[in-house]
Amino acid sequence: MDSIETDRLILRKFVFSDKDDLFEIMSDEQTSLDDGGYHACKGQDKEYLALMEILSAQRRFSIILKENQKMIGMINLQDDARAVASYELGFVMNPGYRRKGYTYEAVHAVIEYYFTNNLVQMFSVSCFPYNKASQHLIVKLGFVYEGKEHKAFNHAVYGPIDLLCYYKDRDEEVR
Repeated sequence: MDSIETDRLILRKFVFSDKDDLFEIMSDEQTSLDDGGYHACKGQDKEYLALMEILSAQRRFSIILKENQKMIGMINLQDDARAVASYELGFVMNPGYRRKGYTYEAVHAVIEYYFTNNLVQMFSVSCFPYNKASQHLIVKLGFVYEGKEHKAFNHAVYGPIDLLCYYKDRDEEVR
């Protein structure tokens, strides 16, 4: 996995040593609920460290702030079962670094890199209906709403919850 640079950020493979900065994100209850519908991590116990090993083996970008080399967020790319090469994209940002354009900058750079280098035909992304900030960002990034997946996820607070689903196709990007 190549590193990607923007004016303010370095996007590079998530590594186990990012665990402390990621804990800042995953220990925030609302962030955890918004990200994946799970409760926040309480400590860096054996279960958390085992999760870090798993994450470091996956296709995840750490979002590193150039000015201080701090990991402030993460982007995840998972294979998406489509008829064309595609990834399902996910992102999470440290609450202290939101509303500064970092998430947009990072996700846009990953999409541009993968489209420009013909590494993927399409991206999909989904979010919970109550997460208006993510919905706004997804639309700002040029994703197209494709529908609602009803009771798609078992949320830790809301139980079975819908997902709002979006896509971004490289061919439509060119037009």
